[in-house]
Amino acid sequence: MGKILRPTWAEVDVAAFRHNYNEIKKKLGKNVDILSVVKADAYGHGVLELGKASVELGAAILGVALIEEGILLRKKGFKVPVLVMGSIYPLENFSEVLRHNLIPAICSMMAARKFSQLARKKNKKFPVFIKIDTGMGRIGISDKNAVGFIKEIYKLPGMNIEGIFTHLASGSTDTNFTLEQIEKFKRISTQLDRAGICIKYKSVSNSTAVLKYPNAHFNLVRPGITLYGMLPYRNADRDISLKPVLSLKTKIVYLKRVTKGTSVSYMRTWKAKRNSFIATLPIGYADGFSRLNSNRGEVLVNGRRVPVVGNVCMDMCMIDVTSLHGVQIGDEAVLIGRQGHEEITAEELAGRIGAINYEVTCCITKRVPRIYNYGK
Repeated sequence: MGKILRPTWAEVDVAAFRHNYNEIKKKLGKNVDILSVVKADAYGHGVLELGKASVELGAAILGVALIEEGILLRKKGFKVPVLVMGSIYPLENFSEVLRHNLIPAICSMMAARKFSQLARKKNKKFPVFIKIDTGMGRIGISDKNAVGFIKEIYKLPGMNIEGIFTHLASGSTDTNFTLEQIEKFKRISTQLDRAGICIKYKSVSNSTAVLKYPNAHFNLVRPGITLYGMLPYRNADRDISLKPVLSLKTKIVYLKRVTKGTSVSYMRTWKAKRNSFIATLPIGYADGFSRLNSNRGEVLVNGRRVPVVGNVCMDMCMIDVTSLHGVQIGDEAVLIGRQGHEEITAEELAGRIGAINYEVTCCITKRVPRIYNYGK
């Protein structure tokens, strides 16, 4: 990272990430491995640093969504198995999967045959995971066809079925449907065992299931959001002790006094109801601080909450600091994180703008530098 010239940055607490990983591990049986989900630049936190932390903590696999994400890890020297969890298309892209020793998710016969065709030219077997659709409705071979599908591709040259996995659609909101999904996966697993098809990894659990459905752990879980200290469902903090990993901060760069009736920002959506003291922050929606925070967001300054006023701009936003004393240019403002006794969480920010917590962190753009704190 180059020199930070604009006083806007995200702090990433790697020690908190390690804490969260270990708290998740406590929820698992001794024979259950962890696939650390680091897709989307580790949910906006930084894939290289937190991928490295995951490996050091013992993650068996790193999970990405795109081939490009896997290639980046390989180019940076990661030797750990990397699963590309998303659909691969065009199918010619399997050549890149093989070239960089990535594990693809296979969920169609067309894809399986193409992978086999490319892999057998190398005179060795390459690992694949089979994605099964038990109710998510996104990608995956239907649970009704899964056993027959797996039996058929089990015979294909050049590939070794190292894992099967499914994804829960509504683990935090629909218990009955989730239990149905788990039961479907169990039936498939049992049938494969009876058929003598030995598969190393069987995986159902995302972050929610790690906490709420221990019967779904099998021998590989795939936590994402909880690794980063965010809650997968309301009141999840009662079930696990997590520490937020990311804070988003900036500094006041301009102060002005305005008289009653003065408007602020585009479209004049806010007007001062009294003589006011307005501060400008060098952060806007191009940095991931959503325009939906206009006239409804809050920021911490001097340990107290102050409102965002006017429309959030591309590169800047304004806050009303009239209620504070002694505010100066250069004072720190916290958009996500703790300051004094106050805290604004990703959950709070998401709720305010109608988003979800990890959408908030994923949307923090690359032009916001990440500063890593490794702690002890």
